[in-house]
Parts: sequence; C-alpha cells; structure tokens
Amino acid sequence: MSNKISKNLAYNMGYQLVGIAVPLITSPYLSRVLGAENLGIHSFTMSVALYFMMFMLLGIANYGNRTIATVKREGEDILSKTFWSIYSIQLIMSILVTITYIAYLYFGAVHYKVIAILQLFLLLSNAVDITWFFYGLENFKQIVFRNTLVKLLGLFLIFLCVRQSTDLWKYTFINGSVTLVGQLLLWGQLKGVLSWKKIQLKELLPHIKPILILFIPVLAISIFTNMDKYMLGLMVDVKQVGFYDNAGRIIEIPKALIAALGAVMLPRTSYLLAEGQEEKSKYYIEVTILYVMIISSVLMFGLISVSDIFSIIFWGEEFLESGRLIAAMSPAFVFSVLGNIIRTQYLIPRAKDKDYVVSLIAGAVVNLVLNCFFIKPFGAMGATVSTVLAEFVLSGMQFWSVRRDLNLKRYLKNGLIFYLFGLIMYLVIIALKTHLPYNIVSLILLIALGGFVYVAFSCSYILMSRNLHFKLLREKIKRKIGYEKIL
Repeated sequence: MSNKISKNLAYNMGYQLVGIAVPLITSPYLSRVLGAENLGIHSFTMSVALYFMMFMLLGIANYGNRTIATVKREGEDILSKTFWSIYSIQLIMSILVTITYIAYLYFGAVHYKVIAILQLFLLLSNAVDITWFFYGLENFKQIVFRNTLVKLLGLFLIFLCVRQSTDLWKYTFINGSVTLVGQLLLWGQLKGVLSWKKIQLKELLPHIKPILILFIPVLAISIFTNMDKYMLGLMVDVKQVGFYDNAGRIIEIPKALIAALGAVMLPRTSYLLAEGQEEKSKYYIEVTILYVMIISSVLMFGLISVSDIFSIIFWGEEFLESGRLIAAMSPAFVFSVLGNIIRTQYLIPRAKDKDYVVSLIAGAVVNLVLNCFFIKPFGAMGATVSTVLAEFVLSGMQFWSVRRDLNLKRYLKNGLIFYLFGLIMYLVIIALKTHLPYNIVSLILLIALGGFVYVAFSCSYILMSRNLHFKLLREKIKRKIGYEKIL
C-alpha cells in the first residue's frame, strides 16, 4: 500500500486505540468501584441517548466522508460550500433532536433521570462532530493528536473524581464533557482550510436524499450496537447490561483497529474511482481481505481461549459471565470486519447504497426478532447469540451482492489457512490452561505461548507460499531471521 495510506492507517489506528484504551484502562477500576448495576445504568441511559444522537448525524458520517473526498481537489470555494451545506443539515437536525431529548426528559417516564440528563453532553458533542470532514480530506493527524490529549484528561479525571459507588453521576459527566471538548478542538483546525460560506436552502436539497438513504444503515447498525442493551435493561435487568457492555468493550478493541483501515480506505477508494483507477481499488480490496483474515484469525481464537481467565483478573469474580460472553461474541467480530471491507471499499465508495442498506436492514431485523425470543430466557447470552447470527446474515448478504464484480473465492481462499493456525493455537492454550491457576502470570504465559505458536506456523507458511501478496512479508521475515544464510 502507498505511504500515505500506511501513514493514515497508523494515525487512525492510533485514534481508535486511544478511544478504546481509556475505557479499557478504567474498566477494572470502575467495575470494582461502581459495580455491575451502576455500569449497567450508565450503559442503559447511554443506549437511549445514542438513539437520539443518530438523528443528529443521519447518514452524514459516511456521506460527508465520501463527498469531501470527491471534491477536495476542486478548490477552497467548492470545498467550503460543500462542507457548510452538509454541516447545515447536521446543525438543524441537532437543534431539533436536542429539543426533543429535553422534552423526553421532562415529560417522559425516564429511568435514572439524573444520569439521563447528564447524557445531554454526549448529544451536544455529536452536534459539533466534524470528524467526517477530516476523514474525507485524509487528514487523520489532527484527529489523533487533539483527541488523544482530551482522552488522557478524561482518564485523569476519572481516577481523580470517581471514588465510590455514588459517583456514577461524576463518571457520566466526565465522559460526556470530555467528548464535547474533543470535538470542539477540531473546529480550530478549519482555519486556513475553509472559508465561511452563506448557504441557501436550495444548496442543501441535493444532499438530503443521499444522507437519508445512508441513514437507514446507521439505524440498522444501531440495532446491533444499542438495541441489545436497551432490551436487556427492559426485559431482564441492568446487571445483565453491565455484563454485556463489558464484554462488548473487549470485542470492540480488535474490531475498531481493523475498522480503522476501512475509515482510511473509504476516502482513498472514492478518490481512486474519481480518477478512473478501478483495478487499483480492487487490488486494495484483495490485499485488505487477506491481511484482515490473518489478524482476525489469531484475535478470534485468542479471545475465545483466554476470555474466562481474563474476565476474572480484569473485572473480578462478579464479572465471570462477561468472559463467557466474550468467547461467544468472538465469531461476530470476524463476520463484522470482513463485511466492513466490502462496505467501505466497494459498496459505499461506488454509491451502491441499495445493496448496503438492504443487507443492514436484513441483519437488523434478524437481530431484533431473535432478541425477542432469546433475551428473556437467556439474558445477555441470548443477546450475544442474536448478534452473532445477525452479523453472519449481514456480511453474507454484502459478500453475495458483490460476487459478480469481485473474485471473492480467490480472496477468501488466500487467507483461510490462517484460521487453521488460529485453531491450533487455541488447542495448545486450552491444553495448558487446565494445569494453571487463574492469575495474571498465567494469562501472560498463555498469551505469549499462543502468540508464539501462531507466529511460528504463519511465518513458516508465508516463507513457503508462492502468493505474491506475501512477497514483502517474506523479505522482511528473511531479513529478520537470516533465512538466506541458513540455506
């Protein structure tokens, strides 16, 4: 891949890492200080707030990214008009949604009202969110450095202020206000890039239809990410929400890192297509699928093999259920990241919004229907099973929609063997785990041994494989181990 793509990928992975690392670092502390019930209350009220937030951005995140990437070389005037036209829609919706949320708080039968009120800061942060603009410009550096500082500030404030179970309101306030500050700081980077343009109503109209079309998948995705928690809170209890949310945070780590590649490749693919470089864009899809299969195989089997011991060490005995949920969720991670490649590198850049929308609606319907049957009797595990099956349907439909345009059989065949290596690693870890106590030393030993087994098998295969995509990897491995000298 080009140096620019590699650099942007590094920046975006850094951004995703920071965004996930902070709650990951605070999670063991908060689990012990606040407990499963309070964490469940926070997750439940946030899931409600997130439904309101969806209507602020509609489909602007993907549409704005794609559109800015297309017009960024057409001069400041067109770029500025495009930005202010799209953001005007976002601002109008944000004002309407904020008023609606306040009315909901005042008139509705709101559970945990104080915490729900504090979630207003999250809504306000969404109103000023312009990360889509910087993604479209392929300017990831600004997002990473500014938000890293803000996230670290939030980390410091949580450890400083949240000291007992009654401090849930402080935790909620810190989360929302820090997010808002991070979004506001990005506005300072617009100087010198854009100029103010007064936008007329007629200039908004061309953007409304595609934004609404791309809102449908946003709504569908929210069923995957938020409806589970909301239904768990209503049908079972907030403690189950706490278990489910903690497990989901762990699964989000590898998912977000791989999704970072999609955020980088979407504007790059849009640009390549605008330049008429169709074959180059397909080459990137093939390479991305191969490398994602290599990474996802070790992460999936690794998570399954150590999830129980990890949950006890990380959160305490109370959260053993979260470990079981992590293991059950892991296959959904693989389906999700493979589908993400098709979405961000083929369907969205080519404006194949119908295929994108239909697949997401199908997945959302499957998830919602299965939740109705599984959550009541099985709690968080029922929600997990529903999510795994829904992700399978979603990614399967997206792969099916591009089967005539991409050589998927070849793409997938290249990486399947790495799942065999992941399975071997899993069996080795399970065999050893039965003889070890559940402590941090054992966890580190299991991860190190599993990593060694996977790397050994993978490197051996890459060195012997004739696959051209492994050429650079082969050269690096040979330099590291002195392969030529050995021969």
